[in-house]
Amino acid sequence: MSMSLVLILSLACIALSRPAPSGHEYRAPGPNDVRSPCPGINSLANHGFIPRDGKNLTPAIMVAGLKEGINVGADFGLLVGQTATLANRDPLAGTFNLDDLRAHNFPIEHDVSLSRQDVYQGNNLVFNQNVFNEVLGFYQGMNAATIPVAAQTIWSRVETQRRLNPDTLIYGPRQLFLSLGETSLYLSVMGDPLTGVAPVSYVKSLFENERLPYEQGWQKSLLETNFVTLGAMIGQLVLNDAPDFARDLPNLNAGGLRDAFALRDPLTGIIGNATCGLLGTC
Repeated sequence: MSMSLVLILSLACIALSRPAPSGHEYRAPGPNDVRSPCPGINSLANHGFIPRDGKNLTPAIMVAGLKEGINVGADFGLLVGQTATLANRDPLAGTFNLDDLRAHNFPIEHDVSLSRQDVYQGNNLVFNQNVFNEVLGFYQGMNAATIPVAAQTIWSRVETQRRLNPDTLIYGPRQLFLSLGETSLYLSVMGDPLTGVAPVSYVKSLFENERLPYEQGWQKSLLETNFVTLGAMIGQLVLNDAPDFARDLPNLNAGGLRDAFALRDPLTGIIGNATCGLLGTC
């Protein structure tokens, strides 16, 4: 390769690389900071789009941070923020800390994460490279993640956890919907909210480093990610792997029953947290 070509390529890389906005440079969490099982939310905290300590968050803070940091609409941001407050031992407080979201199967955390262990197998809070390697294996040799391949990663993780964790796994329609939403979200904010095409290097940065990859040239999409775009992408994920979805319906129905009766479900969890808060026993 000639020196001139090397120079051109080097300059191109420099041109593509852009610094994070002022005040939103990446900073790893400190010893008193807390984080969640969600790499996207953690990335927002690591860049200061939401409080860097990860504490005393409100729905309004989440709406503003998601919009400013990764152009996610207020409809989704408000739902996430309001739902997250239910994980607080006192849900009437209207706030939450990021590590509250590790509460198993309520209201956001669930088995069969793309990057965390199931709670009965280990740590459901921190990133696990071995788990995420299963996802990366599907993108081997690819420069960009796509909807068809992303759909395969979901079912691969489901099958793996059913094999490793058959007795305690909770995975029914609710958990599947969360998986589909999370996959749609990372494809959208790391790539294109319409096509779902996202550079694999960006996806790796989000999951492995919980960092928005400005230094690689990433910028938040000009097109907002919201209920409409996420719903459309969820539909595409389902259609691209329809045989797996159809074949797994009996298992999903069984998982739904276990979700409702075997462990903490959304309704009883909310009642339990509210009672705890009212009585001051949290």
